[in-house]
Amino acid sequence: MNAPRGQILVITGGILAILIALVGLVIDLGWYQDNVLRVQRAADAAALAGVVELPADAPQAYTLARGEATKNGYQHGAGPTVVTPQQDASNPRRLNVTITTQIDTFFMRVVGFHTLNITRTASAEYIRPIPMGSPLNYYGVYRLCRVSGSSISCPNITGATGGTLSSQGFFGAIEGQGANRSTGDAYATGYNPRPSVNAEYDPQGYDYEIEVPQDGGAVYVFDPTFCATTSGPGGGHLGTGDHWINSGSVNAEPVSTYYRLWNTQGTVSIADDTRADSVSDDGLFVNEYHVDKSSAYSQASSAGGADDNFADGREPGTNGTPTPADCRQGATSNTSEGRYWHNRWWPIATGLSAGTYRLQVMTTDPSNPTANQNEMHENMWSIQVVAGGNPKVYGLGRMVSYANIQAGQQEFFLAQIDRAAGAGKTLEITLFDPGDVGDKAWLQILSPDGDVYTPATMDYVADGNAAAGHQSGNDVTCIQTYGNGTGIAPPAGCPNYTSGGQFYQNSWITISIPLPADYGAAGLTPPDPDNPRNEPGWWKIRYTVNSGNDTTTWSVAIRGNPVHLVP
Repeated sequence: MNAPRGQILVITGGILAILIALVGLVIDLGWYQDNVLRVQRAADAAALAGVVELPADAPQAYTLARGEATKNGYQHGAGPTVVTPQQDASNPRRLNVTITTQIDTFFMRVVGFHTLNITRTASAEYIRPIPMGSPLNYYGVYRLCRVSGSSISCPNITGATGGTLSSQGFFGAIEGQGANRSTGDAYATGYNPRPSVNAEYDPQGYDYEIEVPQDGGAVYVFDPTFCATTSGPGGGHLGTGDHWINSGSVNAEPVSTYYRLWNTQGTVSIADDTRADSVSDDGLFVNEYHVDKSSAYSQASSAGGADDNFADGREPGTNGTPTPADCRQGATSNTSEGRYWHNRWWPIATGLSAGTYRLQVMTTDPSNPTANQNEMHENMWSIQVVAGGNPKVYGLGRMVSYANIQAGQQEFFLAQIDRAAGAGKTLEITLFDPGDVGDKAWLQILSPDGDVYTPATMDYVADGNAAAGHQSGNDVTCIQTYGNGTGIAPPAGCPNYTSGGQFYQNSWITISIPLPADYGAAGLTPPDPDNPRNEPGWWKIRYTVNSGNDTTTWSVAIRGNPVHLVP
């Protein structure tokens, strides 16, 4: 009887030992799994923190990634912990981060396992704001239209340091805080329409990125001043097209434009940006009440003013308002007076060191952004960067263009979508208030995929301001924006509405274009003559219209979170 009891005790003891070992193993495995999740989360956070510096600054990306890993408890080089960030070899916008570390065990050390190794990897991708408007070292350059006898001529503009700049089909543009957004500028305008507030109003205006590859760079703005001109015999506004906007309720009055050049310090955040221009220039183009009274750029009246686009149908200078100053070239020789820079290149900064800069253009007073400014104006200008190497200037994610559209087809650059950013994703284009041209007009988006420009197939949806019957479309290659007129035939495959006027007045259109997984976006063969550097991936807009001018706001993005983890 005693022997079986002894066996039971031995068996019970063995079972208890096994149970304790199993409990210990479960505890250690749970501890291990908990730490695997911690390491994975730290790797995810590190990849997301560093990837925003790619593709331009890989060393800074690695520093940020290791710094974020440290914040989460995994410091590179501390004990067995190794944090390895690496720019992806096949996609320069992707950052891979691997964290390797060890954890101590509790019960498994009884059987010889004192530590367990953990290795986890995360990949993050950053799609930067899309470059817009220009693959060259100048942005927003059109032709300088002027009256010549009874006709109008539009010669090309001479660059800041000489040479002719080919037309890009539009001028850079911005409207005043006091204007209605229905005139084409969706963000700098304060009303929708007066007295209703524009919910999308942004006092910060628009940003343009400037790449200076070598020391000694300079940035110039053409015709930065506001100098109102008038319509020529051929229609459209002369010069760069500066004009007061007819509000129906507000008289023309002094207006302001502000240009600020910032050194980005090579980072994405604007918090560390520093001024790279002269702060004293903030007041150079403010409180301007100017008209070009020359015969080349104005149809001057006997009163010496101009006859175009004033709110009450009168000229400035009548009915008790001040007489506008003459801003034609030669009217002043004082370079510290804004009107001197009419139809000239203003050097906003010279002697710049190599780096990336941001030019901010706004019409809201930065020192008093809540002031209720009644300024109802549109100022047009151009940008050029001069430097060694391959300097560039382009809009960042959104831009406003002013196109003096000539009869027939006219193209200008929309945005650059490279293979890394676009392959297998959806391109989303939003445009605001297109087609203010007074005659039939069609719009096409031209894709460079396949080394040749072809109209892209797209879906589009317009907001509630669109005319009935024009709210959406699927699998189309063309959008008609204006229906009246008979002067021009539609492009192949485009609809031909013969009535209805403007279909998208004060309306947003969202265009979706799926990009194939094998989207190439290589340089064209032969190169596009408008893109002599053969910068890859530049999409275009094609307008087909009889005549007219139009201000339109554009925005381009790749659908989805710009900073995201890659499964």
